[in-house]
Amino acid sequence: MQHQQQPAWMNDIRQWREQKPDLSRLAEGQLISWLADLQARREQLDERERNRAEAVLLTLLAEKRLQRPGGATQAEEWIGRARRLDPDLRDAARLQVRICLQRMREELGVRDYPQLRETDNAVTKKKQLERLLTLLEEESRADWEREQLLQQAQEAARDAADREAEMTLAALLEWQRERTDMLQQLKEKADAYAASLQGLYYSSNLLAELQTDIRRLQEHEARRERLLQEEQQEDTPGESALADIDALIGLQEIKTRVKQLADFHRYQRLRSEQGWVMLDRPELHLVLTGNPGTGKTTLARLIARLYRELGLLESGHMVEVDRSHLVGAYVGQTEQRTMEAIQRAVGGVLFIDEAYSLKRADASGTDYGQVAIDTLVAAMTSGEYAGRFVVILAGYPEEMRHFLLANPGLRSRFPESGHFTLPDYTVEELLAIAEQVANRNDYALPPETKIALRQRIEREKVDETFGNARTVRNIVLDAIVAKGKRLGEKESLHMADFTILYPHDVEGEPDGGRTTSAAQALEALIGLREIKDELQKIRAYLHIQRRRLEKGLASVPIELHAVFAGNPGTGKSTVARLYAAILHETGYLKRGHLVSASRADLVAGYVGQTAAQTRRIIRQALGGVLFIDEAYALHAASENDFGREAISTLVEEMTRHRENLVVVLAGYPDEMNRLIASNPGLASRFKKYFYFPDYTPAELLAILEQHAAAADYRLQGEAREKLAAKLNELSAQGTLAGNARLVQNLVLEAIKQQALRLAAMPEEKLTADLLRDLAWEDFLPLWRE
Repeated sequence: MQHQQQPAWMNDIRQWREQKPDLSRLAEGQLISWLADLQARREQLDERERNRAEAVLLTLLAEKRLQRPGGATQAEEWIGRARRLDPDLRDAARLQVRICLQRMREELGVRDYPQLRETDNAVTKKKQLERLLTLLEEESRADWEREQLLQQAQEAARDAADREAEMTLAALLEWQRERTDMLQQLKEKADAYAASLQGLYYSSNLLAELQTDIRRLQEHEARRERLLQEEQQEDTPGESALADIDALIGLQEIKTRVKQLADFHRYQRLRSEQGWVMLDRPELHLVLTGNPGTGKTTLARLIARLYRELGLLESGHMVEVDRSHLVGAYVGQTEQRTMEAIQRAVGGVLFIDEAYSLKRADASGTDYGQVAIDTLVAAMTSGEYAGRFVVILAGYPEEMRHFLLANPGLRSRFPESGHFTLPDYTVEELLAIAEQVANRNDYALPPETKIALRQRIEREKVDETFGNARTVRNIVLDAIVAKGKRLGEKESLHMADFTILYPHDVEGEPDGGRTTSAAQALEALIGLREIKDELQKIRAYLHIQRRRLEKGLASVPIELHAVFAGNPGTGKSTVARLYAAILHETGYLKRGHLVSASRADLVAGYVGQTAAQTRRIIRQALGGVLFIDEAYALHAASENDFGREAISTLVEEMTRHRENLVVVLAGYPDEMNRLIASNPGLASRFKKYFYFPDYTPAELLAILEQHAAAADYRLQGEAREKLAAKLNELSAQGTLAGNARLVQNLVLEAIKQQALRLAAMPEEKLTADLLRDLAWEDFLPLWRE
């Protein structure tokens, strides 16, 4: 019974009891998860073995927690529990000693006791004495707790066979007992002095003795400092801005460049101290570009601090602004707002987020963004504020490049050496950031949660709108809130409930709440047998390729861009939407949405605008399917037609985004063939053709009944027979046009005709069946020309 169903990690714990593991390889979340699992298996383990295993985990957790700011309290609780469970565990004993000494170090410093002066009036004397007595009461309680802690630590040092620590703790214990006696004497004298205070009279002898005892108590603190001097640790990293920049996750190239920048300015300072002069001072202004959440604001704050530490700025504070803070609504307001921001930034940094929004491409004559730019350049260049503040511009890379090219005066103030592009974080870096956020809020992420979090990140990381660190932070914080809401009403909670985020906490809401799969919805469509079979093949192919990747096997790529050729109403848009959903369900597309566009959405009326407009539509479609209806309209006979620019941009962006975008071109068969043949780039990318045949009369009747049923209507028997006959007649004549759109319009118009017919009847005769049934007479007027 003892060792039945034991997890594999129990063997690791047994080994760790004898030989301490490398803590850097163990995540706090994993240790807490094992501890929770261990406690859940209480009945499966021998009590002694369970206690020893729990003590090892608690000791490792306590040591991990000590590495975090403010972690000593929790570490102390865990190590106390570990010592009670397994008094023979030497690692726990050593850590208890370390925690005690760290607590002693944190308390170092002379206590500020209330000053008792002979010159004070009677009221002040009483108030100061009351403060002293309250403080002495608090210190007496703290001294008792400190003595208990030192005794436990001394016993732990003895168990750990650490003779040096035992001697230090014995001396600290002696110091503590002396302090306790001194506090007691001081309290007795304070009480006696209080009794002597009668109106304006007091005992000057007691006051003098009291002042002497307070000085002696303060001097006694110095002895503790000497005892702990050898144990004193160096300050943790992060004292300087450079150290904090180096501690940031990722950004290796940026860190190197910032360090080089710091080295250059340090060299310049040393050179200046030697008497060498440099009249042409390099600009300190910077441009930080990158997508949302890549750390632009954080880096700017640290650079402001770095400039102060290097003596380049007086204070190193940062004033954050955007267009709304600088641009006014009337003449004169923009100059005033911009100058106010500059004045606040003197001695520090003026950080302008999304700086390109100052000059909009569609700006009217009443837009004062250019005024803000001109005012800023003037203040940077000359006048009382020149050289007294630094400007850091931030925003998207492409937009910032165009903005600076359009403003030569501003661009000249930002040399190329001061342009920093912050890359998107890798998934591994984002997971490290997520763990930082969780740890900062006293939660842990076990390995299985990191796997779920990785999948969530990959699902959301679609385009440049992905918030990088900001999105990951929100995911973790949302998971904490969701966990609290879910467990808030439970009465019995365990440690894991307060400290571990599980996979279901970070997975987020399920997609869309769809009750049927896209494959089922596709199969429910009328007709289109060949298209259904081909899409099911694609679905099966992607499913198996995904499973191959999970097993470590190679994956064979597949081209998924497609041409949907067919007449209007043959189901191209509907199938495109289901195609996007199938690609999402199989894990190929991250969002699986459909963006429909036509020539009017892609082509603009001026040179250069078409490419930007096409890219904007493509950006909306990333992670899904871009469906371009009547795509042949992009190909025109004229060489000057901007449709060609849209096609070239489309081909370029398809290459750039590869597996993050699927494009479907739709239209009449012959026109689509000419379009594909017109551009080699299209021909090489669109190899998958889906031909949508016209619906047969029987299929159209079935579609008509589907549409009616969806609106909670039905066809009477006579209506069904006569509609079938009419559709066959039109088909034989070659005049059956419109396909599904035709029957959809027939249903809508028939419902209106039915409403006219029934409105003339008495209310009491309107049964549910009458209100539901569509009769042939409701359709008959629709065939009359």
